[in-house]
Amino acid sequence: MVTDVVMPRYSLTMEKGAVVKWLKKEGEPVEKDEPLVEIEADKVTTEVESPASGVLLKICAPEETEVPVGEPLAYIGKPSESIPETKVIRKPEAVRQNEEAFPPAELPEPEGEPGKARASPLARSLAKQYRIDLTQMRGTGPRGRITREDVLRLIELPKDARVVKEIIPLKGIQKTIAERMSRSIRTAAHCSITVEVDASRMTWLRERMNSELEPKGKEGVSYTDMLVKAAATALKENPALNSNLEDDKLKVFEDVNIGVAVEVETDGKSGLLVPVVRQADRKSLAEISQEVGSLIERARASKASHEDLTGGTFTVTNLGMYGVETFVPIINPPETAILGVGAVVEKPVVVQGKIETRPSMHLTLSFDHRVVNGAPAARFMQRLKQILEYVISESL
Repeated sequence: MVTDVVMPRYSLTMEKGAVVKWLKKEGEPVEKDEPLVEIEADKVTTEVESPASGVLLKICAPEETEVPVGEPLAYIGKPSESIPETKVIRKPEAVRQNEEAFPPAELPEPEGEPGKARASPLARSLAKQYRIDLTQMRGTGPRGRITREDVLRLIELPKDARVVKEIIPLKGIQKTIAERMSRSIRTAAHCSITVEVDASRMTWLRERMNSELEPKGKEGVSYTDMLVKAAATALKENPALNSNLEDDKLKVFEDVNIGVAVEVETDGKSGLLVPVVRQADRKSLAEISQEVGSLIERARASKASHEDLTGGTFTVTNLGMYGVETFVPIINPPETAILGVGAVVEKPVVVQGKIETRPSMHLTLSFDHRVVNGAPAARFMQRLKQILEYVISESL
């Protein structure tokens, strides 16, 4: 009996996956549970195991092709068995980088007419399209003939004389990011609110906890860790932001799963992953710090699992380490909101009638106005500010 291998679904929002590499060739024997093909989905590459023993009869999707969830990738069975008629997914043709890469061959030029410029048929066609008088041009072709390149130089150079250093195909993680961000902008009604937080208590707590952890060889607590814990606490009290809008139905989640945006390097190119701290509201700051460190380490080592990267209900993204004080992040779909964290900067403030310098940071909440109005979003930010300035502690 022939067994089909189909594109698996790794998350509720997954619609398709990409075939990265086949680990077996057509006609080769395979054993049940033996790795068969590498699939990239939700920004993670996973090995798909064979569901049965037999021979790889047919590969339906070659490498570097995308396949919808549930569609066949291959068929496994006995050598004599026939397989269902299936349309093989073809590898997409490479898009020509520019028209100059493979120019059409110049057609033979007929003898010129008196008073008429000597030019190739392609040059004449371009000149007619752009209303160029060929009699005013000097050609570089044989016997002074005007070529297609002569006309293109006249058309293109004044418009765009930029030198291209490198052309990078959009694929893998970066392609997934582009698709998700485009979807976010198309579907969500983005709105943002920014507050300034006195980070004195955060700075004090971070220094105190790290002075205890570092002698023990443990990773220190970061501002991002504190924001994850504080946001989880504030979300529990403001659950409207801990939700998804799906098919005109709002899903408000009991679990508070906070995603942390992490920059990663793939094939020498920068990408973005969002590992998730599950049930962050039930964990101490020290536990969150340890888990965030482990998640980031796995993400940057390309060892993050689908469980690590799915199931988020809210996201925190921090650019403070780059000196960015304020920015407006894009919502990570299908979530309702994302928190952008800026740098901690010493600023003059008035305290009891006196000017002092204190560490401060800007926090920006981007939220979907279809789900949450301005007032509930403002209450969330007000509570978050209160937690960070007065409440945050190791055991919170």
